[in-house]
Amino acid sequence: MKELISLYGGTVLLMKELILLYVGTVLLMYLSQVYAPSTVQRNDGRLYRDPPARCRTDVFMLIVIGWMAGFMFLRTSYNDTHNYILNFQRAKTIPEYLSSLTWGSWTDNPLSSLYTSVIRSFTDNYHVYFLFPALLNCCAVVRLCKRYSVNPAFSMAIFFSIGTYLLCTAALKQCCAIGVLMLALPYAVDKKYGRFYALVAVAVLLHTYALMFAIVPFLNGKPWSRKTWVGLAVVLFCMLTYNSTLGVIMEHLGSIGIDISEGELFDGHGINPLRVVVYWTPAAIALIFRDRLFRDSTPAEDLLVNISIASGFILTIGLAQAANLFARMAAYFEVATVIVLPWMVRKLFTRKSAQFVTICASVLYFGYFFYENAINTQFEYNYGAITLWEFIGQLFV
Repeated sequence: MKELISLYGGTVLLMKELILLYVGTVLLMYLSQVYAPSTVQRNDGRLYRDPPARCRTDVFMLIVIGWMAGFMFLRTSYNDTHNYILNFQRAKTIPEYLSSLTWGSWTDNPLSSLYTSVIRSFTDNYHVYFLFPALLNCCAVVRLCKRYSVNPAFSMAIFFSIGTYLLCTAALKQCCAIGVLMLALPYAVDKKYGRFYALVAVAVLLHTYALMFAIVPFLNGKPWSRKTWVGLAVVLFCMLTYNSTLGVIMEHLGSIGIDISEGELFDGHGINPLRVVVYWTPAAIALIFRDRLFRDSTPAEDLLVNISIASGFILTIGLAQAANLFARMAAYFEVATVIVLPWMVRKLFTRKSAQFVTICASVLYFGYFFYENAINTQFEYNYGAITLWEFIGQLFV
């Protein structure tokens, strides 16, 4: 027992910066909610019963954005960080890169490569290279939570717990694409599809898998209607016939220039079932309480719930194989979970009961966060960073 306590005590100590970021940003979003509530927070948790006010960025949100972005762009190691540093150091000049572009290059993340060349032409400091994607992503998610979530503090806890933040920290190209898609989501909610698809196109040029987000306008309608059940049937069919079905899909994607390596699709590694259960939480609640939740729900609420369900469906396919691939694909949709779960709690319970349920859910989500990052992947042993003062010093060398 002493050894076990020592092990977990040491793990908590090693993860102290990440835990401090988690708790600190949740507290700051709570203060933002208390002192500068948005329309949805003043409107008893209903989206667009009143004309929406513009989301204003208050001082608490600015601190959250800066803190989260700093943790991302000051890193020196974590997951794919080393490869991104090498690519940055070896980047082509802008004229060299532009001259190498062809029509088929749209599937090779050309905007990401162009961004790399542009930053490299000004500096050899890779932290500057990491800075702008971090700001884009963090600003987008914080503003999205403030604008749509009935409880931004709870939303921020979910955002960290399900791993979206650390995925964006690990994968720079996907970080950029997810940030752009979070900017596109309000246009889908408002049914301004021209602007929505324009931003989706930008995201696709940053990371090809963002093309999946183009299905969002087709996810309108009441959750767990015929459309949802058809989607679930497709997921189960893909799982049962994984080798043949995904092989055919890979061939079709290859014919239009989207290259998914066979080793990535058939890697023999399935997703942890616990993670699938966590992703399925909003979908399960929506199914069990669909009458109470959606009897008088707005189209915006319905759409966001359906997007959250889609993330669970995509991740479920990863139970068969390709854990990393389907986890990254699901990441494009999982931000909806951050918004809809607090809304579900608010609508299903009285205000006092909702507070108690939110606390219990937050404890469970934090437990999952701790398990994933302290026990399952040992985050602290893989992450390294410089201080902000060291970064500022580098700029003047």
